[in-house]
Amino acid sequence: MTIKLSMICSKQENGSYFAVCPEVKGCFTQGDSYEEAYMNLKDLVEATVREDFSDEERQYIMQPTSKIFSEFEIAV
Repeated sequence: MTIKLSMICSKQENGSYFAVCPEVKGCFTQGDSYEEAYMNLKDLVEATVREDFSDEERQYIMQPTSKIFSEFEIAV
């Protein structure tokens, strides 16, 4: 069984990359490069789904049919 998921990745001011998988709660990581963040997230999500999800729960992970990404600013 394969599952197609999303990654949102942003470059931080210190040059590192922060990556999150919105479909799997709590799965986020970072890396010194985009590629490292990508691989770290992929490994984390795979381990989380294999170890923490039952076969039945895996069937109900929301798989994105389309992706919309927007940025916005807020006053703080």
